[in-house]
Amino acid sequence: MTSRELFLAALHRQQPERLPMCDLVYWPETLARWRDEGLPPDADLVDYFGLDRLVCINDLFEPSFGLPQRTIEETETERVYVDGYGKTMRAFKDATVPAALVEPAIRTREDWQRVAASLTPGEDKFNNPVADADYQAARAAGHFIAITPCEPVWFVLEHCMGFELGLAAMVRQRELVSEMITAYTDYLIGMLERTLARGYRFDALWFWSDLCYRNGMLFSPRMARTMALPHWQRLGQFIHDNGMRFMFHCDGNVAQLIPLLIEAGVDSIHPLEARAGNDVREYKQSFGDQICLIGNINADIVATNDPSQIEREVADKIPAAMKNGGYIYHIDHSVPPTVSLESYKYLLTCVRQHATGA
Repeated sequence: MTSRELFLAALHRQQPERLPMCDLVYWPETLARWRDEGLPPDADLVDYFGLDRLVCINDLFEPSFGLPQRTIEETETERVYVDGYGKTMRAFKDATVPAALVEPAIRTREDWQRVAASLTPGEDKFNNPVADADYQAARAAGHFIAITPCEPVWFVLEHCMGFELGLAAMVRQRELVSEMITAYTDYLIGMLERTLARGYRFDALWFWSDLCYRNGMLFSPRMARTMALPHWQRLGQFIHDNGMRFMFHCDGNVAQLIPLLIEAGVDSIHPLEARAGNDVREYKQSFGDQICLIGNINADIVATNDPSQIEREVADKIPAAMKNGGYIYHIDHSVPPTVSLESYKYLLTCVRQHATGA
């Protein structure tokens, strides 16, 4: 089976002929350390480590309101700027951390009304030749390809209102937030229709949306059921009707989220952070016949660089996760610079050994 076939089988909760394996994010500091430890400077990580290639196509069409972007202030260490959503951000040049929100794009209904009309699907929204070239290369090579547009709740919390204001607005400005989520879902479906009409074909749509923290969801499951679930279901129907799988990334403890995702028709959940209390063995028993599980190999344990601890982590989880299919190997987040090159290689060796014996 090709890597693409392996991923598709797992996402259909089938047992492929071998375990599909991928890690998608390595810190820049991790790669710098590994080069000092012998990683060839020009190495393709998928080929070098013998992993399966999964290609994510980001921002194939305009994800934002398309507002003019501008720099407000710039120093040797940071830049303050306004992005296409209209929010003000502070980026730190020498640190591998996300840019920090300075001022949200939307606080009031009037703010929303000034930009809402820009979320009108149209051919002019296809304005990213780099993403198009990435897609064409992946398609020609026969790789598994996922399109990764913004998830509608994440659109509100991350890009429009910010978490502090946005979570409060879900209670105090409920109608406004619902209107924003609905509008962005409409925009996504309209743009996805145009994407498919242009001849693009994807194996999956993958939302990256961190709606949980270490103790559970950022808002109640009851609120999610009324404000988010109907739109996830609309998207799930569209995705499946067009022959794609529906994938979801969420950091934090996803125990409360998984049942909602299953109702929405989501086919997989990633990365199952161990430090947040997720355990793939428990989820396999509860949900393994309803959703593909991706990840949960504890990066903190791998970062001990202790072979006995790494082997035990893999031995305890991989056979249980693989049982009856529907599992893809992934570390439980990104690969941090505390992991040595030798330890990472040993981790993958252990995964292959225990997957073969499962």
